[in-house]
Amino acid sequence: MEPTLDAPNPAVRTPSTPSTPSTPTAPGGVPTLDDRITGSLLGAAVGDALGGPVEGYTPEQILERHGGRVTGIVGPWNGDAWRTARPIAPYHKGDGHVTDDTLMTHTLIRVYEKVRGHLDAYAVADHLVPELMNSPVWIPELEAEALPLQRIFLAEKWIVTRLHYGHVDPREAGSGNIVNCGAAMYMAPVGLVNAADPRAAYAEALDLAGAHQSSYGREAAGVFAAAVAA
Repeated sequence: MEPTLDAPNPAVRTPSTPSTPSTPTAPGGVPTLDDRITGSLLGAAVGDALGGPVEGYTPEQILERHGGRVTGIVGPWNGDAWRTARPIAPYHKGDGHVTDDTLMTHTLIRVYEKVRGHLDAYAVADHLVPELMNSPVWIPELEAEALPLQRIFLAEKWIVTRLHYGHVDPREAGSGNIVNCGAAMYMAPVGLVNAADPRAAYAEALDLAGAHQSSYGREAAGVFAAAVAA
């Protein structure tokens, strides 16, 4: 499988969190916090790569297409016609490629690396949007280096439209957007910087996601971050 990931430092810490030397986990031993953080981010990327090829299809369609459940890496749903079969989404989903879920997660990690502290809706406007608009990364589904903005879908482009072009208050920018999993899909880092404190993770994710989502889409981001923290 071709390399499909950027490799930002996953050990995101806040200024108030002291750095503890990490030692390799002994066989059968208890994973360190760094182990858990790394495993969470790698696991999210692996799950993204496994699920990407069947995103948007019903369980019945998946069973028919793949002769059962997907349990490993599979090719694009439309084979070699992946560029043209779905013009609105000309992405190479399959063959181990991660999707915008992982791209957005890594973008948020880079924001944490830059801020070195907790985030809110204003951080989306001040840091996340510029990352999406100005920082090219390798995008496996496009098989090219490009701006994340050129890969993310409509619910995520909304962030740029509302905050950069519309100059909307970041705390209200999510109102009116498509209500879906868009904010939840990249909230794992919020749970990780609030490790073992699900209430704090929930509150931070709810604030941050207000620039992206409303209603149960925003709530899902808070619940997911809390689950990761727990």
